[in-house]
Amino acid sequence: MRTLCSTLCVILLSSICLAQDAAKQISAATIKIEKQLTTLKVPDDLVRQCTNEIALVRSHLKLGYVYLSLYTIRNCHIELASLAFAASKGDVQEQGATVFEEDWRKLGSVLAEKEKTVSDHGSKQLPAVIVALADVSQIQVKQYYQSGRLFALNSNMAEGIYYLGRAPASLDFAIFCRGLQFSKPKSTMKLRSLEPELTKLETMVLRTYKSADISSQQSQYNRLNSNLKIGAELNKASLFEGALLKYLESKLYFGLLITTAEKEDLQHLQARSKEAGKLLTTEKADHSIALLFWQMAETALNQPGSTQPTPAQIRRAVVILNDVLPSYFDYMKGSQQ
Repeated sequence: MRTLCSTLCVILLSSICLAQDAAKQISAATIKIEKQLTTLKVPDDLVRQCTNEIALVRSHLKLGYVYLSLYTIRNCHIELASLAFAASKGDVQEQGATVFEEDWRKLGSVLAEKEKTVSDHGSKQLPAVIVALADVSQIQVKQYYQSGRLFALNSNMAEGIYYLGRAPASLDFAIFCRGLQFSKPKSTMKLRSLEPELTKLETMVLRTYKSADISSQQSQYNRLNSNLKIGAELNKASLFEGALLKYLESKLYFGLLITTAEKEDLQHLQARSKEAGKLLTTEKADHSIALLFWQMAETALNQPGSTQPTPAQIRRAVVILNDVLPSYFDYMKGSQQ
């Protein structure tokens, strides 16, 4: 599991001068993930998911979209790391609750020591999106650690251990994010609390939920609500990079729920996206968090070969261009360089 975590996290390099090295590291990571798919007992649906993500990562790398490559592979990394953790704890599962409790406490000590490693890297100057991804991963560690224990003891030992494995997997991901070396990023922005934005969005979501077709949208609303809770927790801890990432991600999820497949002119959307990209890359400020979402829009609108975007891909790009990126710029108006 540790090897997988360390390998995956090398994909965080984003400066242009290091792009070739980052691409090689990402390629190596995807190969190792592919090996994990054959050496671990992985459900068929997860095999399909990870295989698809690996293909997407390689496609993103060809375009130079390192942030999107990392974002794309993260879920697969967590799932496989959790499976590897559970596989290593077969004897604990067989020996029952007493042995599990002892092993759980030992894991707590290991996590506490690793938390110090994250703190040691806290002073490093990193692109905002890397800080955000590290914060998002780290803040969920305690939740996984506590919930995994409760689930294992009160419901299902095997599934509880699997869920518990998300704690070290998430923390390892955060550690490697913080430990990566980058060229000095562009001027950083002094971020502020996102409480007004998160509260407003939560109110809108609740209002829409009351009139929604829950029978077909419940899972999407569950994901959205979970995202907003994580965003609020990050904001409360003054981890504003992570809170901003979760806020924008929630805007995307919400937009996909309420936006229909509009008949938009593809060339017009592509032109708008390119203009947004220029704005985000030519300014002196570090707009890496917004660049992640812009890369999502670009890949949705520009399919390989002569393939046309699907209605779902166009809808995603529309939401990002019409709602996510404007929300980012509205927020940044209140920030200082």
